[in-house]
Parts: sequence; C-alpha cells; structure tokens
Amino acid sequence: MFIITDFGAKGDGQTINTASIQQAIDTCSQSGGGTVIVPAGLFITGTLWLRDNIELHLCNGATLRGSSNLEDYNRDDAFPQNMRSEQEQWNGAHLLLGVEVSNVTISGPGCIDGNCEAFFEPVPKPRKPSFGWSHGMRVAKDKERLRPGQMIMFSECRDIRLHDLDLRNSCCWTCLFHGCQDVFVSGLKIRNPIDGGNTDGIDIDCCRRVIVRDCNIRTGDDGITLRGSFRTLKDKSGICEDVAITNCIIDTSVCAFRIGVGEGCIRNAAISNIVITRACTGFLLQSAYSAIAPRGVDISEIAISNIQARNLAYPVRIISGYPTATAQISQIRINGFYGQCHANCELRGNEQTRPHDIRLSNFDLTVVPSPIVLESAEDYPKYFLELDRVDAVTLDNFNLRWQEQNPAWQGTLRQGDTSAVLIRPNCTLNDPPSR
Repeated sequence: MFIITDFGAKGDGQTINTASIQQAIDTCSQSGGGTVIVPAGLFITGTLWLRDNIELHLCNGATLRGSSNLEDYNRDDAFPQNMRSEQEQWNGAHLLLGVEVSNVTISGPGCIDGNCEAFFEPVPKPRKPSFGWSHGMRVAKDKERLRPGQMIMFSECRDIRLHDLDLRNSCCWTCLFHGCQDVFVSGLKIRNPIDGGNTDGIDIDCCRRVIVRDCNIRTGDDGITLRGSFRTLKDKSGICEDVAITNCIIDTSVCAFRIGVGEGCIRNAAISNIVITRACTGFLLQSAYSAIAPRGVDISEIAISNIQARNLAYPVRIISGYPTATAQISQIRINGFYGQCHANCELRGNEQTRPHDIRLSNFDLTVVPSPIVLESAEDYPKYFLELDRVDAVTLDNFNLRWQEQNPAWQGTLRQGDTSAVLIRPNCTLNDPPSR
C-alpha cells in the first residue's frame, strides 16, 4: 500500500496536494502496481494522472476536492485526445485523468468533489419556461478561461473499474470513458447541482464491453449517455458497442438517457431496471445532435426494458435530429415502460433518413398535468404519439390514461409520412378528455 500522507499530502482542506499524491501514484505503478490509499481528510488537488496497474482507494471520510485555481490542472494540449467546448464554456482540464493506461481501479467509499461552485456562475440566467432545465442553467463564470471539463476522464484505456464512490459537484461531465474497452462501473452515487449545465453523470463514448450497474445519479444534465464521437481519438472506428446498464436511479434536468452524438456507430446495448424520478426526457435516441457532426451516428440493436418513471415530460424520443442527418436508427426495442408523464412520445425522421424497425411494448402511462407552466399553449405538445418519416413501427400492449385537461391536447396519435405502422388490438389509446 502507498498512503498519500507518507508522501507529504495533508488533509487539511488548504494544502494543494497535487505533487504529493502524484508521487504516490507514480511510485505505486513503477513498483509493479498496488493500492494508493487516500485516508480520511479533505485533500485539495489539481490534475492527477492515473497510471497502469493501480487502485486509487478513498477510505471512509476521505475527500479529494478539485483546486479552485485553474493553474493546478492540466493544459488543454496535455494529450492529443483531449477536448474542450467554447460553446458550452468548458476547457480541457480534468481532476482524475487516465490516458492509454490499463488495469486501473478507483474505489470508495470516499468522495471525489469537483468543487464546481468555484467555477460556476453564482445564479442561473433567466430562461424561457421549458420542460428542460426548469430550474435554470449555470455555466462558467469566467468566460475566457472557462471551467474545468470532465471530472474523471479515461481516454483509450483498458480494464477500468470504478466502484462504491461518492462523486459530487462536477464542473462538467462527471465520468467520461472515451475509446475505452472492458469498463466496469458499479455503486456510484453522483450528486451535481440540478442547474449545472453539462454536468452529465456517466458518458460512454466509442467504448466496447461496458457494464454499469447499481448507480444513483442526480445531476443537471444527462444522466447516462452512449456516444459515438471519435474525432479526437487515435482509433477512428467510432464504434460504441456491447454495453449493459442496469439497476440505476436517475434524477436529471434533461435526459435520463441520451443515445447519440458523433458520427460513429452505437449498437448492441441493453438498458434495464431503471427508475427515473425526474427528467425532461426519459430516452432520447438522436442521430445528429448539431452541425458539428452533420452525418450523425448510426444507432441499432438497442434493448430497453423495465422502466418506472415519474416527474417526466417526454418518455421516448427517437429522432434523426439535425436536418443534415443521414445516419440510420433501427432495431430499437422498448419493453415495459410504466409511470406518469406530462408531454409526449415522438418518432421522427427527416428528408434523408427514416428511423425504422421500432417496437414499443407493454407501456402503461398516465398523462398528468404539467408542473411547468409554459408561455403559450402552442409550446405544449398536441398529440401524445407523433410519428413522421418513420417505418416499421409496432405498438404492442401500449396503454394510455389521461388526467391532463389541458386544451392544447388535440388527440392521441398523429401519423405523418409513415409506412408499416402496426397498432395491435391490445393497445388502449384513448383520446384526451379535453377532446
């Protein structure tokens, strides 16, 4: 064992311990590997580079907190796979960083604290009322230097494990696995401000063989994402595949699950046993997010099952997204979606690509009054199921109940340009009571 206090680290909440902790990590790895111990105490640090064959273990009562000084973090050009976003106001600084390393574990029960309040605007800017970010959104207070990026980042790594950790106050995405293989994540408790923009919980980008289970996530942006964004990676295959996510509770200001972003491929993923306690969108499957990746990402062979939700606007949105999208969405199965919502489900393609082979089975949803008062009746959805430019869609045992009396509702189902839409006789699609 390599105890960081033996290398000069002080858990007094004031000392900057970056050099001492890094020395412990390097010594451990150079000695053939082992466990680096963070004992009880509040240890302030800048960027820590993780090395091969180590476990960073945070004991009960231990906290690693990010420094409030950007000079204590890595530079944007510290490694070629790094990224930043001027638009979203975050830079390429990270608290814990692994680049092309293998056999690395970060374990608890201690806490990793990104110290986001040192970098966020003090209060959210006023926003037009909407289902997303209903509490407002804060980003960087320093508009030139921005705020740190992903709190924990692994880039093109193998055999990575995170378990039994308390992760909180991330300035940006909490955990990013980018171009990694054989990742195991379990027992994470993630707590970020609900008005913190881009404070995703877990982002899985161009990774293979990933398991995420037993996580409890409350955050201001997407809970868990699957992405296919390969531009900064050495490996340009852009494939995100063989992912299993189960037994998680998610509370988010945006999407519980976002599947999309990039121009690669997302396939062969299973998501099950999910409780959504607050979200704008339960599941967003979107090929093209913006003009940055105009083609979009291919999404196929996705199985989602056993979902329980409340305080939810949109249960499911499967959309091509940005008008330039040509990537395909296909072979999507969602089986067992229960609970309440106050907006609608949308399946929509564009002029160039049409989502197809989609099955929604065993839905039992109650439409309740919206807790968010929008500015105009035109801002509310008009139909609960909106299908346009999609093919081969099956609704099986899809049951809908209504408590909502909003006169904006015009009906239950609207089909635009569609083909091979099958609504089985076991579905109950009553019109809203306002009609």
